[in-house]
Amino acid sequence: MHRYAPERSFPSYAFTPGKNIHPNKEGGHSFGLDEIISSKLSLNNNDYLFAIDLMNHQYYWEAHVYLEAIWNAHKRKGPEASFCKGLIKMSAGALKFKLNSMPSFEGHLDRAIELFESIIDIELDSGVQPEELILICKKWKEENFVSITI
Repeated sequence: MHRYAPERSFPSYAFTPGKNIHPNKEGGHSFGLDEIISSKLSLNNNDYLFAIDLMNHQYYWEAHVYLEAIWNAHKRKGPEASFCKGLIKMSAGALKFKLNSMPSFEGHLDRAIELFESIIDIELDSGVQPEELILICKKWKEENFVSITI
């Protein structure tokens, strides 16, 4: 599978609540690391590219950390923030699927679709358009976890 930020290594494990240690707790893969502060959404933002890599390789909790940093760079407002929040909801939904929490899985994906629909006519420097992500969410709801291509 193609990597968008191949110079970055994946964490030693993909966090799944109840199955392994929380990344920020002692012994976790992110313990002691500074909070991630990122820049705005762009194909030139290496944190964004790495977040897509993380999602595509099922590191959903880890992806959300980078996406939240980008969301915060936009002060959680505007179309770019909605885009990032949609990806965060996709990550949360996929993690809920891994936990066999189907109502939460579907709810997160439904909310992601709503967020992407709210920005469907806006061009973003993201490499993937909201309508493409809506289709991916629908495939995920059918338990067909396709990758995000940017």
